[in-house]
Amino acid sequence: MSSHENAFNYRLSLLEGVSYIHIPRHIPGYVPGHVMSTHNEQTTGESARLSGPETPLPAAISSSQGKSFSSSPGNQPPQAPRGTLRRVGKRRYLLPLFLLVVLILGLVQVASAITRANMHLLVRIGDVQESDLDLNQSLPISPYLFGSNVFPKAGSDSQDQQGSGFMRYDAGIVAGLRSARIRLLRFPGGEWGEEHTLSSSQLDDFSQLLQVTGADGLMQSQLSNPSQQDTLATRASRAGLLVDYMNNPKSIQRARATTPYHPVKYWTVGNEPDRLKNPDTGATFTATEYAQAFIQYSIAMHQNDPTIKVFGPEISQFYGAGLGPYDSAHNLWMETFLQIVSRYEQSHPNTKYHLLDGVSFHRYPLDNASQATNLLLNSTGEWNDLISSLRQSIRQDFGRDLPVAVTEVNTNPKGDVPPPDYAALWWADTLGKLMNQQVEYAAFFSTQGVDAPYPLFTARDGQQTVMLRIMQLFAHLQADYIATSSENDSVSLYATQDDAHNTVSMLLINKEMNTEIVHVRPNSGLLPLNAWHAQDVTLKGHSLVLLTLHRNGTNEAYTFSPAQATFNDPTPGIRHTICGQQSEALTITC
Repeated sequence: MSSHENAFNYRLSLLEGVSYIHIPRHIPGYVPGHVMSTHNEQTTGESARLSGPETPLPAAISSSQGKSFSSSPGNQPPQAPRGTLRRVGKRRYLLPLFLLVVLILGLVQVASAITRANMHLLVRIGDVQESDLDLNQSLPISPYLFGSNVFPKAGSDSQDQQGSGFMRYDAGIVAGLRSARIRLLRFPGGEWGEEHTLSSSQLDDFSQLLQVTGADGLMQSQLSNPSQQDTLATRASRAGLLVDYMNNPKSIQRARATTPYHPVKYWTVGNEPDRLKNPDTGATFTATEYAQAFIQYSIAMHQNDPTIKVFGPEISQFYGAGLGPYDSAHNLWMETFLQIVSRYEQSHPNTKYHLLDGVSFHRYPLDNASQATNLLLNSTGEWNDLISSLRQSIRQDFGRDLPVAVTEVNTNPKGDVPPPDYAALWWADTLGKLMNQQVEYAAFFSTQGVDAPYPLFTARDGQQTVMLRIMQLFAHLQADYIATSSENDSVSLYATQDDAHNTVSMLLINKEMNTEIVHVRPNSGLLPLNAWHAQDVTLKGHSLVLLTLHRNGTNEAYTFSPAQATFNDPTPGIRHTICGQQSEALTITC
C-alpha cells in the first residue's frame, strides 16, 4: 500500500462515526486522492471526481450506512482538538449543575423565610423601632410566681386569743383565687404570725383552704417569743413540731385533726427580723443574730421533714446587693446572712440537706404612694438590677444558684395608697418584671382582711378589686416567657408562648394617658404566606391589653381599663374580644 493510500485512510478515520475500508488499486474507476461516495443517490460535481463512466461499487462499499465523505481539504469539516471536545462536554454538564445549585439555594432561602415567619414576630409600639419576638428562645415561668398572703380564718381562735382570725374563707374568695390561678399561699401572713401563736384548728383551716384552692403553702414559723419564757433552742424545737404537725400524717399531734391532710413544702423563719425584737437580748435582731437563729431553726425543721424547703432572711426591704438595709451594727442584712449560712454549710459538708433553700425578702417601693404616682410607676425598673445583683451574691457565697422569693410585695406598707388605677398598673408591671427576671416565688400582700394597701378582695364584703383583675389577666398568659427588647418607656410589653409554639400571648401595659397604636406582624419579609395573622391594637391610656395569637387561627384579646372605675363600679370587668368579630364599639381595640 502506497503512502498516498495510507494518508487517505487516516483522513477517513478522523470522521466521527464513519466506517471506512481499504480500496485496492485495481477497482475500476478508482482515482487515487479521491473519495468515493457511499450514498445511494447519485453523486454530483467535485464530490465524486470519477474519471470515466460510473461504476457500481461492490456490496462491501455500499454498506457504509449512507454516509458521504471526501478527501478534498476544501470540503472536509473543521475538527476540534480532543481536549477541546472534552471541555465542551464538561460545559454541557456544568450548566445544569449550576441551575440545580441555584434552585437548591432558592429553596433554602424560601424555607428559611417560612421558618422565620413561623418562629419570629415583630412588634412595634407607636413610632418606636420594631422589636423581634424569637419563639425559639423562651423559658418556663414558675407557677409559684403567682401567690398571695393569707391570714387565719375569720373568727378562729389562736392559742393566745379568741377570735383573732380575720380573713374570709368563703366560696367567693376561693373562686376568685382559682380564677387568678393563685398557686402559693403564704400563712399566717405578716406581723400576725409573730404576735399570735397558731392553734391546731387554724392550721386545719389553712390545710382545707389549700385543698379547695389547689395551691401550695408557704408557712412562716414564729421567731419571736410572746410568752417571754422560751430559749432559742426551745423556739426552734417548736418550729420543728409545727413541721411535724403539717407534714406527718402519723404525727401524734394530729390525733384530733378533722381536715384533709395537706403537707406544706415551703417554710420561712420569722417575719421581718430586721424590725423584730430579739427575745434573748430585748433589742432588734442583728443580721448575725438572725443568721445564727436561722441555722438552729432550719436544722430542727429539716429533722422532722428533710424534704422541705426553708427560705430566709425574710427582711422587710431589700434595695439590691450592697445597698441595704443595714442592721444596728451597720452590717448589710442580706450579705451578712448569706455569708454566715454559707460558711456553716461549707463547714458541715456531710449534712444531707441544705439549710437555706431559697432567699426571701419583702419589697414595698414607697412609704407614701398617695402622691408620688409617677414615681411609683417608674419604680418597677428597679427589679432588673435588684434581682440580678442578688443572684450574683448568692452564687459568690454558695457556689450555686438558689431560688428567689419575694414573700410580700405591694405599693407601700401602710395606708398611704395611690389611686387604684396607678396601683393596678404598678402591680401588672411589677409582675411582668419579676417574670422577666425568672423569680421563682412571689406572694402579693394581701388576699383579704385589710384594705390598705390594696388587697385582692375588700375587707368589708369580699368584693374583687383591681389588683385581683391584674392577676386574672396574667392567668391568660402562656407557660413560657419570651424575652423582649421593646424600647418604649410608656408601654411595657411581656410575651409568652405555649410549649408547642402554637399560641403566643402578649401583655401590653400603657402607663401613660395617651393612646398608643401597637402593630404585630410575622417576620416573613416578602413571603406572602405565614402561620400568624398580623394584628393592630389600639391601647388606650392607663389600660392593659392581653393579645393572644393562635397559629393558623384567629386572634383574641382581653382588655382591662382600671381608670374606668367609678364609685358604683369600683372594679371594672375584663372584656374578651375575638379580633375581627367585635362590635362597632370595640373596633378600636383589635
